[in-house]
Amino acid sequence: MSLRIIIIVSALVLVALVSCDEDADRIYDPNSSYGILMGLINYFNNHEDEDNIKRVNNALSSNFIFYFDHDDVGDYVGYYKIPVSWTRTEMMSAVRNMFDQAYNIDLQIPILRQGEDAFGKPDEGDTTFAKSNVPLTLTVLKDATDGYQAQGFCDFEFGKGGSGNWLMTTWRDKTGSVLLGIQAATLGTIFALFY
Repeated sequence: MSLRIIIIVSALVLVALVSCDEDADRIYDPNSSYGILMGLINYFNNHEDEDNIKRVNNALSSNFIFYFDHDDVGDYVGYYKIPVSWTRTEMMSAVRNMFDQAYNIDLQIPILRQGEDAFGKPDEGDTTFAKSNVPLTLTVLKDATDGYQAQGFCDFEFGKGGSGNWLMTTWRDKTGSVLLGIQAATLGTIFALFY
């Protein structure tokens, strides 16, 4: 009787573990716009792996531009005045610091759970692809109890490089929102905090 209970409990634990992270085993082509975003989720959520900083950098084109939410431009984060945009170098400085300093990072792009067909993909022969108003949530904890969260929409653009690899060329933050008269954190302000 006790052996049967152990087997049943073991089976339930296994089912729980498998269902906890359903995206972890999703098969995707890393050389696609969908695959780049799936990779970014993995890299941010596993920020303690030092190779993931290089992987984020490799997912961005050499002429990559991050555009801040237009309501953030000109605001100050500490002594830093938020510009209109960042280059890949500036973005990677913020990402590197975030990965080094954060207690926990959780990046979610819910539409990706529905698969590449739901997300969309370029037509055969296309060298650019854009996806607008993609829902996104980024939660960054500084310690076990304190952190930041941005939730809203982003636009992404991708380009096919000379080697035939797809890379992210543009990331546009549109996460700015006001709730009950209080300005919520945006993706850009969270990045700027770590810059």
